[in-house]
Amino acid sequence: MSGRGVESVPVLIVGGSLVGLSTSVFLGRLGIEHLLVERHAETSTHPRGRGNNVRTMEIFRTAGLEQSVREAASALAGNDGVLQVDTLVGDQRRWIVQDIAAGMDVSRVSSSNWCLCSQNDLEPVLLDRARRGGDIRFGTELLSFTQDEEGVRAQVMRRDTGETYTVKADFLVAADGPRSPVRKRLGIGQSGPGALFHNISVTFRSKALKEYVGPKRFIVCYTTDPQGEGALLPVDNEERWVIHIPWSFDRGETLEDFGNERCAAHIRAAVGVPDLDVEITGKAPWHASKRVADSYGRGRVFLAGDAAHEMPPNGAFGSNTGIQDAHNLAWKIAAVLRGWAGLPLLDTYECERRPVAVTTSARASRQAAEEQHPAFRPAAGRNNDAGDLMTVALCYRYGSNAVVGASPQRPVVPEAFLIDGEPGSRAPHMWVRAGGARISTLDLYERSFVLLAGAEGHPWRRAAERAGKNLGVPVEVYLVGDGPDHDLVPEPDADWAALHGTADDGAVLVRPDGFVAWRAPSHLPSADRVLTDVLQTVLCRG
Repeated sequence: MSGRGVESVPVLIVGGSLVGLSTSVFLGRLGIEHLLVERHAETSTHPRGRGNNVRTMEIFRTAGLEQSVREAASALAGNDGVLQVDTLVGDQRRWIVQDIAAGMDVSRVSSSNWCLCSQNDLEPVLLDRARRGGDIRFGTELLSFTQDEEGVRAQVMRRDTGETYTVKADFLVAADGPRSPVRKRLGIGQSGPGALFHNISVTFRSKALKEYVGPKRFIVCYTTDPQGEGALLPVDNEERWVIHIPWSFDRGETLEDFGNERCAAHIRAAVGVPDLDVEITGKAPWHASKRVADSYGRGRVFLAGDAAHEMPPNGAFGSNTGIQDAHNLAWKIAAVLRGWAGLPLLDTYECERRPVAVTTSARASRQAAEEQHPAFRPAAGRNNDAGDLMTVALCYRYGSNAVVGASPQRPVVPEAFLIDGEPGSRAPHMWVRAGGARISTLDLYERSFVLLAGAEGHPWRRAAERAGKNLGVPVEVYLVGDGPDHDLVPEPDADWAALHGTADDGAVLVRPDGFVAWRAPSHLPSADRVLTDVLQTVLCRG
């Protein structure tokens, strides 16, 4: 069926799951017009992808979404830890992970905290916010696209009517999943071992199960009895549950082989209660893989989320890595479209995010091995990938042309938890008072560059104003101290300079995504010229 002609939009997003919707939210927050197309008619209905790590929740907080996400996740607010048992009523029981934060006082290092919000609950929250800033079209499929130096030309179709039309965009962001048609059309390969294990995710109802779970509400419980091996997860801690059952996909086993009676018997064996009430409500096959795209795009087309990387769900790294891809890419696209930055800034997306995906996918595989995930049989030998869950979530670092002064020898993720204000790292969190309100310094980073200066950093305000004016780039300046001319008042015993690795007359330049772009240990002569040069470098305007 012929269509309605040609539409033009700065950004076309393909894919309306967690990463595509997050891309829309972030672009909308930055005032960038965009169109999102998603082939499915509605958001996900199957509970999965529930772990939202601290960094993702910081990003949602800045985007004004944190409270809505936590409300959607209220049923699982008290769940924590990873448990392993033979059966739920058996004698063998150990905590693989007792506490996701490993005893850390997260409020000292972050403005937020972990949140368990299943994909089917999170996507509607993202969709509601995305519709406020973008044109969101579900039931609409990308058919083909071409690109040149000026932009992208895409053919899309409404699946209910067959109507086709053309969309012209400056950029295309493909968040179209692990089998990404866009990635395949670009001819981009993938590196990694590929499929690691296969499970069938079975949703079910059981009113009695909570009695056998007991008072400790886990995130996931691995059951090891051969007749009931699986990963049990609560959906509401009352009567809705999910179990991941090993699936012999490589031996030709199909979804149809998992009948309701087989699944119910498996669940009863996992619990250890032969007469447990079980009502099967749904099934979905899934494949855990470890792959990273060899490139994160071509020309004006970019890959994000599962289109760019696949990793096991263990440690809750997969969707979080994708959402953080979107956050990294969104401000860069906005900077280019607004004329702040040169087109080469977009090359730093791959330079920054691909090493994070390589390191994180290795850590996720290690976590799957540590948790002995059902059907996962890792190769012999110890995996020495560094970083506990909090370190991987918050301490990854970038080295690219969009950062000045990053140490080239440092690893992507340090061996131990470290947030010190070094260029390329996520800026430190610090509670301050601003106009009487208690905020985190992380709340400042979204729509512009931010220069933070210490108690003796008054010259930096004038320098930043001149540099920003010279380049036509907005730079917000905040002086940290307890004097009447300071913008941010730190809480007692807080040392801004020590936390950011500088002195009271130094400064830190933070990018819109909350990562340190550059740091001055103290006052510099001709600071406006220095800042102008730094901004030109970071924005790839050389």
